[in-house]
Amino acid sequence: MKKHIFLLLLLSFFTSHSQAQKVSFSGFGATGAAFFDRNPVAGFNQEFYYEGKLQADIELSKKIEGQLDFRGHSESKTAVLREATVTFKHMDKARIKIGNIKKPFSLEGLSDRDEYIPVNDSYMHRVVSDLGYDGRNVGLMVYYNYKEKNPEFPFSYAAGVFRNQSYVTSAYLRGTAHSSAGYTASLGGALLQRGRENAITTFGVSADAGYKDSLFESGLEAVLLQDPEEGIRRRLLAREDRVYTAGLKSMTAMRFDLGGTFLKVLEPYLMLAWFVPDFEEMGTHRLEIMTGANVFVDDDVRLRLSLDALLTRDGRSDTYSTEGSSVTIETFFRY
Repeated sequence: MKKHIFLLLLLSFFTSHSQAQKVSFSGFGATGAAFFDRNPVAGFNQEFYYEGKLQADIELSKKIEGQLDFRGHSESKTAVLREATVTFKHMDKARIKIGNIKKPFSLEGLSDRDEYIPVNDSYMHRVVSDLGYDGRNVGLMVYYNYKEKNPEFPFSYAAGVFRNQSYVTSAYLRGTAHSSAGYTASLGGALLQRGRENAITTFGVSADAGYKDSLFESGLEAVLLQDPEEGIRRRLLAREDRVYTAGLKSMTAMRFDLGGTFLKVLEPYLMLAWFVPDFEEMGTHRLEIMTGANVFVDDDVRLRLSLDALLTRDGRSDTYSTEGSSVTIETFFRY
């Protein structure tokens, strides 16, 4: 209750000061149901949820911007401050951002929830985040995002250093080349260093290429990285601590104009992915087939369906398990 009161007071403060400083609000809301293939003893095999985002962009001066990002989910029933950043725009080809920032590693890690086509994150992204390569940390980042009005510099880049409460210091470098025809290609690298007890240093590499226009988009992404958690465990067992894991993912989506008064655009998509947790045991891997569709009833309102088939194979078996697969339906809006 106190957190909700604090949020209301904060919104009141922004509104009362909006004339002195330009403040704009944006965000999204979603309500959905997910059904899982898993043992009910391990957890619920169905979930009915709602979530939302409230973002405030504050123009502190012509060269300085601030951003606050609040998120809420029915699972926790609390509002959480997810981002508090300040961006300095004193250079044409560089921005400096300080705060709780997205680490620039993978495509999904950099995508906003309201821009991402599927309802759920891919399994590959979930693992990459759990291992510490994606996600948010407090840090400093220098970046530039390509703008079509500036075609003479067809590049985006980001370089940053981050730190978290688990004594992990990380450094990132990512670059993207853009073409006027809609093609992109990116390459990124990350270095993670954990201090104190069980210290370990690991690295990761990401690469992607794709094409996008108003009616069609398709892309291929690959990651190669070291698993710090498994590396520490094996070191304690007096084994080699360099554990390499990798994933490959393709994503294709099309858009069809339905021309109706209620159903305006149909956006079906297909994601195919392969992930192996340890190169030394290639027989143990996971395949993912995610398909579904977004139906736009308005530019900012869509009805969403996702079928996520996870096929897991243990190296000691010839069959695949479907545990963890899911079906999700959702109503989503943004503002």
